[in-house]
Amino acid sequence: MDYTIITKYLAGEASEPEIQEIFGWMEADSENRKKLLQYKKVWALTARANENQDKIWNDIAKEQTNRKSRFFTYTKWIKYAAAVLLIFAMGAVFQYLVSEKPVNIPTYLSDTHISVPAGQMSNVVLPDGTSVQLNSGSTLLYSANFNSGERIVSLEGEAFFDVAEDRLHPFQVNTKLLDFRVYGTSFNVLAYPDDREVNTTLIEGSLGVFSKTGVEFTRLVPGENIEYKDDTKEFQVSKVNVDLYTSWKSGLITFRNETLREIARKIERWYNVEIIIKNEKLADELYMGTIMKNKPVDQILEVFRLTSSMKYRIVQRPDKSTLIYWE
Repeated sequence: MDYTIITKYLAGEASEPEIQEIFGWMEADSENRKKLLQYKKVWALTARANENQDKIWNDIAKEQTNRKSRFFTYTKWIKYAAAVLLIFAMGAVFQYLVSEKPVNIPTYLSDTHISVPAGQMSNVVLPDGTSVQLNSGSTLLYSANFNSGERIVSLEGEAFFDVAEDRLHPFQVNTKLLDFRVYGTSFNVLAYPDDREVNTTLIEGSLGVFSKTGVEFTRLVPGENIEYKDDTKEFQVSKVNVDLYTSWKSGLITFRNETLREIARKIERWYNVEIIIKNEKLADELYMGTIMKNKPVDQILEVFRLTSSMKYRIVQRPDKSTLIYWE
């Protein structure tokens, strides 16, 4: 059954032939009836979130530059495509939260170096009581004298920090392009070494943003995001929906009007695969949606195939990561 038709049926927008197709599908197998019931429950559970849908779409639209996206060119198409991805993701979200437990790593060591492999997340409690959740492919470093006057960590990757308050000792996160300084707050930092930008979102408190030479660029307030681009050496501060930037903690991969090239990097990090996009025009197309991390990579690729004209080919390599061609 086409997930787009199911989505239209749940939204009350299916045509009469599509409704008849749904009924025939249900009558063909009792398992299909169970599936539809599950989809209805998921749809109902997300109804409250859908009340704020316009605000979320507007927040994403504010992030636009001059680039055209499928969202603006094919509004109704992307609406259904995003809903298909939502069903695909939400259908397993509760199972994920129960069965996928982030790994807790002991951190009371000298000169600690914590690396998170592909396909995992890790919860870390620092010696000062600060809680850090690390995303796949991330590395966190801090020295032996971390809790004796200076609280400084270095990050490559993505992490959510819930910083223990200490007005006398600021907490500092160093990344390849920017440094961040706080006393007690919660914020998300996205700074993978192969990205040409650093992205930070403040949830609570106050966050100072500094250049690598110690110059303070700005100070964020809750609900603000800063994006700094290495190629232009420019930064942009904007009000955002913070849930879009922290959804990875709940086992989701969310893309906010991002190119297929950017989405491919996220999939590569989580699934430890290599993706080659053979069509450069395809690589620059923009997409928005959410996918569930605990789904096999071939199912993720199939969702993209169903919601676009993309084709894919998987090549298993014995001594290397799996190779995926998108075309």
